[in-house]
Amino acid sequence: MTNPHPPRFGLGVDHAPDGVVVRVEGELDYETHRELVGKVTPLLAPGDAARHRPAEVVRLDFAGLRCVDSSGLSALLLLRRRADEAGVRLLLQARPLALERVLVMTGTLGHLTAHEQDSDGQGRPGTG
Repeated sequence: MTNPHPPRFGLGVDHAPDGVVVRVEGELDYETHRELVGKVTPLLAPGDAARHRPAEVVRLDFAGLRCVDSSGLSALLLLRRRADEAGVRLLLQARPLALERVLVMTGTLGHLTAHEQDSDGQGRPGTG
């Protein structure tokens, strides 16, 4: 039997040789944005070099995202700043239309997707 009320928010992390993929599912909002920041921030921190080195690339996969509010947007901007400070590429992948609209309306699309440029300078919306 399927659950008629899926969980409101969920995160999954997959490690790869070149980086990490964080799958974001559900609603990224006031009640859940701290969970995203708490999960991604350690992936950006140098930590103990013998046990942990930061990922070169952190991909946020939004294929399962249902909605985002201003707190979710604030979390993404904070993670962008932390990634830039750590020298880590932060990519926003599989952005649903709802997220794309928020980024365009707030003028943050270019800032949050700056690392998604091809070598010819052409952006690839939604692909990261």
